[in-house]
Amino acid sequence: VPPVRPSRLLQEGDVINLGDRQLTIMHMPGHSRGSICLHDKDRKILFSGDVVYDGSMIDWLPYSRISDYVASCQRLIELVDRGLVEKVLPGHFNMFGAERLYWLASNYISQAGVCHKISACAMRSIASIALRAANSRITS
Repeated sequence: VPPVRPSRLLQEGDVINLGDRQLTIMHMPGHSRGSICLHDKDRKILFSGDVVYDGSMIDWLPYSRISDYVASCQRLIELVDRGLVEKVLPGHFNMFGAERLYWLASNYISQAGVCHKISACAMRSIASIALRAANSRITS
């Protein structure tokens, strides 16, 4: 697939005008550096992409950054506290409401880094087993 040259890069606060709908860009790094949400302020809808969804939030990818994810989750909580979001349309799984958004963001903040620690430990264990198996074949 040939690459597409962007006409412009989206920035925090930019507005995409769809005629009957205005979507405000919210830079929400953490899962990845360039993660964004699109906020329809008039309808109180948040298109959250991979920033938040009704599942375990992934912060263990090579380009994830836990401190950024915590800050993004604090912004999500603020949106709920200010009554600016009633419905979330995520990139994965089912849509949900403000109460669930608040819980997911709060839960991530309280357990920040746990997913990362568990996955790193699992990868070390898998690598250790693979190295032992490879070494036992060499010495046999």
